[in-house]
Amino acid sequence: MVSTEALNALQQQLPELDWITSKVHIKRLSRDFYWFSPMLVPQLADKLADLVVKPRNEAELATLVSRCVEFGIPMTVRGGGTGNYGQAVPLEGGVVIDMTACAELQWLGDGLVQVQAGMKIAELEQRVRERRWELRCMPSTYRAASIGGLFAGGFGGIGSINYGPISTPGTVQAIRILTIEATPRVLELRGDELLTYHHTYGTNGILLDLELALAPARDWDEYLFDFTSIEAAYGFCRTLLDAAGIEKRELSLYDSQAASYFRDIPFSQPAGHFLVMALVAPHSRQPLTQLLAQHGGAQLWTQTFADAQASGLTLMEHCWNHATLQALKHDKGFTNLQTNYAADRVLEQLAELKAVVGDEVLTHLEFIRLGNLQPLITGLPLVRYSSDARLDEIMALHESLGIKINNSHTFMLEDGKHGGSLSPAILASKAANDPHSLLNPGKIRSLQG
Repeated sequence: MVSTEALNALQQQLPELDWITSKVHIKRLSRDFYWFSPMLVPQLADKLADLVVKPRNEAELATLVSRCVEFGIPMTVRGGGTGNYGQAVPLEGGVVIDMTACAELQWLGDGLVQVQAGMKIAELEQRVRERRWELRCMPSTYRAASIGGLFAGGFGGIGSINYGPISTPGTVQAIRILTIEATPRVLELRGDELLTYHHTYGTNGILLDLELALAPARDWDEYLFDFTSIEAAYGFCRTLLDAAGIEKRELSLYDSQAASYFRDIPFSQPAGHFLVMALVAPHSRQPLTQLLAQHGGAQLWTQTFADAQASGLTLMEHCWNHATLQALKHDKGFTNLQTNYAADRVLEQLAELKAVVGDEVLTHLEFIRLGNLQPLITGLPLVRYSSDARLDEIMALHESLGIKINNSHTFMLEDGKHGGSLSPAILASKAANDPHSLLNPGKIRSLQG
């Protein structure tokens, strides 16, 4: 519990900052998308900041951090608040630092951009597209998510089929970090060292800005394809994934039940079929059509980049986590898992899973390549939630079949993508940069007790 005296003193000493004190707004800015998980809702629903502040520049942020250290006030950094597992939820009250006013594009060169962490990804994409570049990796939440939030709490997305996750070496080339000390330091990191701050939920430093490599922009056509069997749909996807001559930005596969929630797109599909979603460059239309015919698929729907720009409707908001969001609009009984399949056994693993759970788990696969060009078949399958115990059983079943689970139903840093423990480098950076453990406290189990 943070004392009222400390909170009052903080505001009195920094009256020029943009403070948010409305209870309604504090409640909204103390939440992220943790409601995707019915396991997290009862754990996080009552967690609130005492204050929210929106620093407008680095100097304001450094002064704020210095005063919070002086008064012992916890800080939780927030971008767009689109994280799925409580990354930006303040477990111990204190101050939520909303970074969205620190949103300057600092420079744009030939395939490189430096940008402040608070810029919304959609705005960054629009700005670099003016120079015929685009982001290498973009989540489906790009309209609301910040670029800093993607690095600090995200994984992959649209474009990862070519360039891998956001952490792929060469995509994020430099970051700057502010430490949590009485006199905050600014650290500039490059190479492998910067990965110490990837997917750490802003627990070991405040991300100030990023230098990102870009991809050449394309005016992507969007497609939905129908297949009568998962074997045909998966075979098409694997061939397209490997087809270096067909330029694409997104490729995903859904069973017809999962696809049935894409109700804002005018298509229909027979029950029991499988849907493939793809973003492909216009100059690749002919080989794409030939590949579709070879695998016995049929085109259900398509639109051009210009169509998407005019209507605001895009498949980029139906893949990745937005597939779950589309389902939740119509059925609140769903949650999802984050899965990685064995690339040479995907169909076998899905069949073994289906034999046990039936329609309790609905198929959603995403096709990407890692930095070493190896394929990664990942997924966000929909799960019909019935109880915490049953969800745990389903996750254990996946693991028993060799399907890796990145647990999205926990806010503990160790228990998600990090696989049970944090690297010595992450723990060392936490100790060095936040010696009083004021930054996003309660998220690192190793520091408790």
